[in-house]
Amino acid sequence: MSFFTKWFKKLTEEDEDTTGQETSRVSDREPRSSRENAAWSVIPEHRPDTVTLNRHVLLKTLQPPQLEGVIQKLRIQGAEAEGGLHDGQLIAHYRGMTVTAEYIPAPLPNSEAEENAKYNQLWPQAEQEITGYAAQLLVTLRNTPNGLSGHRFLTQAIAALLDGEMNALAVYSAPLLVSRADYLASAELLKEQELPVNLWVFVGLYGGSHGGAAYTHGMADFGSEEFELVDSPRSGNEIFELTFSVVHYAISRNIRFQGGEEVAFGAGRELKLVRSAGVALEGMTVKIEGF
Repeated sequence: MSFFTKWFKKLTEEDEDTTGQETSRVSDREPRSSRENAAWSVIPEHRPDTVTLNRHVLLKTLQPPQLEGVIQKLRIQGAEAEGGLHDGQLIAHYRGMTVTAEYIPAPLPNSEAEENAKYNQLWPQAEQEITGYAAQLLVTLRNTPNGLSGHRFLTQAIAALLDGEMNALAVYSAPLLVSRADYLASAELLKEQELPVNLWVFVGLYGGSHGGAAYTHGMADFGSEEFELVDSPRSGNEIFELTFSVVHYAISRNIRFQGGEEVAFGAGRELKLVRSAGVALEGMTVKIEGF
């Protein structure tokens, strides 16, 4: 039974002479957002031409996270969201999008996060540091019409959830893992009108028979095909940095490469982009050539 339902039941049992007094007490205790708009607790159905994004906040222990105050923190960040807690779930609406956060008292099945942790170049200790995590907070963003605007709001919401939540270890979006501290630090870039692309797209490295290679995961959320860089004589760090630079360039300029383009990176460096069947990935990918 919700807080409001309990008080409403009490009101109906009081004499009419005291109803006004009890109503005042309810208004004082109900969250401001629910008084203004009771419809905030309804999660809208999926709209055509939108996408859904999911993230998992990994928790050290089975202690449920403190979700009170998240809406206020979102507003401080500049996202004038409306919502609150309903049946233990956080619901926040902003510009037609809806983000929810639901506590799940169990880790992801089949050691999924631990298996993917070893591939994260920006957090070499990820596997060791998340091993043994006990629970998760499933964060879902619905009805995202634009990859960039949706990722901004989702990042703000997760940062608000992480703020002060010391039980949180990391944020996971297969196969990307970001520590709590790094997530909060990168999310600050939004306040400076910069894009924390490292929170949105994974860049993986592997060695091929003719050199180093890289691939991305997450560009599909921006309406783009994934990138690949194969058979490069460069070092792993150079391959990673170049691939990440192309990713940042595409997202920040809202460019969807079709293949056949030439892009200048640095003095005298031109890269050719070719669309063809994936090497490490299924389907078609955009290959970065000339590096």
